[in-house]
Formats: sequence, structure tokens, C-alpha cells
Amino acid sequence: MSNEEDRLHTHIWRALQILLPDDVVAWSNENRRNGQREGARRKARGCIAGVPDMQFTHAGRTLYVEIKTPTGSVSKEQRALHKRLKSTGAPVAVCRCLDDVIGFLSREGISLRGEVMA
Repeated sequence: MSNEEDRLHTHIWRALQILLPDDVVAWSNENRRNGQREGARRKARGCIAGVPDMQFTHAGRTLYVEIKTPTGSVSKEQRALHKRLKSTGAPVAVCRCLDDVIGFLSREGISLRGEVMA
């Protein structure tokens, strides 16, 4: 994850803390690559590659968001896991800005507390 992606992820998370209603449980996943040794430890614990950056649980459903900068690309592992998640009926979106996240959540039936003004 690049510094630019970190800043975008943080910006989106901070806004969502204000916008998400109380009936949505959301969290962010730490997906940093920390070397072979840590990778092996995570794999042994059941961690898998490609897990989306954010998860939202609402009304018995889980939605997934992958955050990418405007020029960032989705990895092979991410594409494969997104496909598997979608095959289970779980909504997955790649979002490149806060508006993308808000649009995705709205399309999936989550009413936010307010609007973001540009």
C-alpha cells in the first residue's frame, strides 16, 4: 500500500465515521506486506491474500470495498478473491474516492447520516 493510498484510505475512513448510521458495523483491514516470515505466520493463522480494505455489515449482509488511488491497480490475488466473494452474493466494489464509496453503499441500501459537500 502506497503512502498516497494510505492517505486516501484514512480520509475515507474518517468521513465514514461521521456518515455511517449506527446500524452499520464497519472496519478496516490491515493488508500490509511485512516480509516472508510475517506472511507465513498470517497464512498459518488462516489469513488469505486479496482481502478487501473495508468491510461493512448491515441488515445481515456484508459488503466489501477495495480502496485504490486513481492510478492504483487491483492485484491478481484481489481480483480472484473479489470474484469468489461476488459468487457468494456479497457485493464488492473497487473505490477510488469517497464519492465512490458513498455511491456503492447507497446503491446497496445504506442510508448515510448526511451528505459530503465539495
